[in-house]
Amino acid sequence: MKISSICRTAKGVGLQRFHDAAEKAAAKCGKSKTRLFWDLLWCSYKYGAGPTDYLMLEFYNMSDAERATFLTRVRSAAFVQRVNPRDMSYIFNDKNEFAKRFGDLMHRDILNVFTMEAGSFHQFVAGKDAIIAKPVDADCGTGVEKIKIADFADEAALYEYVKRPDKGFGILEEVVRQHPEAARLHPDSINCVRVATFVKDGTPHVVYSAVKFGTGGAPCDNTGRGGITCLYDLDNGVICGQGHDEELNKYNFHPTTGIKLMGCHLPLAKEVKELALTAAMRYPEFKYVGWDIAMGEDGPCIIEGNDYPGYDLAQMPDDNMPHPWHGLISCFEKLSVQV
Repeated sequence: MKISSICRTAKGVGLQRFHDAAEKAAAKCGKSKTRLFWDLLWCSYKYGAGPTDYLMLEFYNMSDAERATFLTRVRSAAFVQRVNPRDMSYIFNDKNEFAKRFGDLMHRDILNVFTMEAGSFHQFVAGKDAIIAKPVDADCGTGVEKIKIADFADEAALYEYVKRPDKGFGILEEVVRQHPEAARLHPDSINCVRVATFVKDGTPHVVYSAVKFGTGGAPCDNTGRGGITCLYDLDNGVICGQGHDEELNKYNFHPTTGIKLMGCHLPLAKEVKELALTAAMRYPEFKYVGWDIAMGEDGPCIIEGNDYPGYDLAQMPDDNMPHPWHGLISCFEKLSVQV
């Protein structure tokens, strides 16, 4: 290994970010900032782990053997490019296209804003107290609004609002009514199970599962919008890890409702798993997909599918997790899949 090679790898990221990350890591683990700075550069070169990965995955607490089992941003992107057809990615990246192909698994009313007319809109809102409006190509909950129908003078005013170009809405959805046991952790958000599946030799497998919750009354469960995520034992329907947020804070109790996370039972685990495996076989050429599935009153329903599954949800270490740590690459190895 040459230092010049490591520095070239880090050039695109910016050395200041490495300095800042080394300082944050030093505050957490007590190691030398200088030593951690050079370790950061090494991990960027060797494992494709930039400063964010280094801190989020706690590489500063790992041996090289442990680090080698973890998916990083660079490794994950390369893997997805190899196993999922990019020329068909519009199926997952356009919410209207996704609804057209997976609507029977979403179990709620859905309306295309671009093609709707006043008559179809009238039928859609009839009997509803609120609707969800989303851009078709945004992620992490960006631009999503829960719209209360009573806030508008009449149906025409509501129609004009959702059609406004500056809002950028492309799809309307019926509000999911959650199972009470799923809603109790944070009633203001749709709390989803993320199930990542991989199709190998025509058979779908669960790679990992995590559960996501909103916080502070926010309507989204995404960590990028203030939510938290925990590892989830899908076979037993039990949360099996601490809560983690985007700022790398850890929680033993939900920060809003105070409910203990580890050991908390969630409903419909068997049905959620079956739905994810069924969805995975709709387009098996997409081998690796992350499904966000809500636990509804009448059963599970797919919120969306992600053809670039997040690698962070299942890999953020919990406090007191005994070494050696094992990342997602180990899960793929059990399926005899080379990452």
